[in-house]
Amino acid sequence: MKKVLLATALFSTAVFAQTPEDRVRQLEEQIRMLQQEVQKLKEEQKKAEETRKETEALKEEIRQLRLDIAMPQLEIKSYSGLGPAASKVHFNPRGVSIGGYGELVFRRNDVDARGRAKNIANMQRIILYLGYAFDEKLKFNSELELEHASTSKDHGTEGGYFKAELAYLDYQFRPEFGVRGGLLLMPVGIVNEIHEPPTFPSAERPFFERRIMLSTWEEMGLGVYGTVGPVDYRFYLINGLMLKGGGGYNALEPLKTVRQRGARAVADRLGYTGRVDIDLPLNVKIGGSFVYADVQSKGDSDSQLGLRRGSKVGSVTMLSPHLWWQYAGWDVRFVGALVKINDALKMSRDLFGNDIQNPSTGDNRDKIMPREQQGFYVQVAYDLFRLFGPENQELYVFGIYEDFDTHKKVPSGYLKPNGHKLRVYNVGISYKPHPLVAIKADYAKLDYSKPRKDENEYRLTLGFMF
Repeated sequence: MKKVLLATALFSTAVFAQTPEDRVRQLEEQIRMLQQEVQKLKEEQKKAEETRKETEALKEEIRQLRLDIAMPQLEIKSYSGLGPAASKVHFNPRGVSIGGYGELVFRRNDVDARGRAKNIANMQRIILYLGYAFDEKLKFNSELELEHASTSKDHGTEGGYFKAELAYLDYQFRPEFGVRGGLLLMPVGIVNEIHEPPTFPSAERPFFERRIMLSTWEEMGLGVYGTVGPVDYRFYLINGLMLKGGGGYNALEPLKTVRQRGARAVADRLGYTGRVDIDLPLNVKIGGSFVYADVQSKGDSDSQLGLRRGSKVGSVTMLSPHLWWQYAGWDVRFVGALVKINDALKMSRDLFGNDIQNPSTGDNRDKIMPREQQGFYVQVAYDLFRLFGPENQELYVFGIYEDFDTHKKVPSGYLKPNGHKLRVYNVGISYKPHPLVAIKADYAKLDYSKPRKDENEYRLTLGFMF
């Protein structure tokens, strides 16, 4: 630009001394120089724009990197038996991890969906996983749960609760050996540990997993875990169980009353639980789990026998084999269980007192604890989109058969409650537009032992995890 100004000044002083031809050449040279300068300015402007775009791209990359460090993307894999969302913190080398899942359910039951209403729309649960990796070995993990949208008894047909379902410290010395302690999920069945809605095809968890395996079941405990070759193991020492520790008694799921779930759990008596899984070729997993725990009286006014809180009134032993095969679009599962309840009559008397079942008249027939439970379920599911349909989406069709008895045996001389034996025929579909989202619709036929009336359920669930 300085050259142009200088040329202009020289031109101005010499303009009258030049011939017309010289003046034309002078003007042409001036125009050429101006064009060169304009071109340089355009190139500089283009470079500045490119530099700005590169700077913005770099800023976005740094922002995304910071976000990924703070909240890493969910990988569809499990850490020592936990579900994908619950495992998130264990794959984060350092810092905060946030995950969660949700389950929104619409249910029609032709007999009784809730309080004799036949149709229920329910925010079943919203879960937040909050974890922190102090370093690559020491982790904290927690699961905070809100059930039924509210904790108020005045909302709808009564809200649920907000509670911790998982909260523990975990230190992995090496893959073969780690320790953890706190509020732990009992390592029984399949769904109790891996229960995010997109991980199973049915609209709700299998009845067997809920009524016999007591899902979701957690207790305070301390134990070890690890993976040695194809073998994965977990063994925990836990607090004992307690009558009315998990709320009131329900003959359809009688042992749920003995769960304490980490709420000032009475631990005068203790228990043990464990699990072993063996990974076989073609992604077949077989194994078994167990629970042995003493059952305590809640004492005071809750003890119909007038016992001290923490007094032993019985014990529970659970043995459960399982098989899980996920391969080439198939999801096949088998879970069985045999549950023995020692001193079920004493537990019944402490729980019910004078309201215990009268076997002569049949009054209060439901009010008796079982001596034995047993049963199983089988699931077969297949992803049709393996044969056709869009990539990165899944469409499972499935069938589940369940057969179990909540009161296979009762104390001698007593009657089994109505509907103690249940067969479930469950068919449906699960559409996953994204690996972390599932839209599920199914039908379940509940075939109870007589004289309890059979039920037909139609269910639609919107589920997700992150």
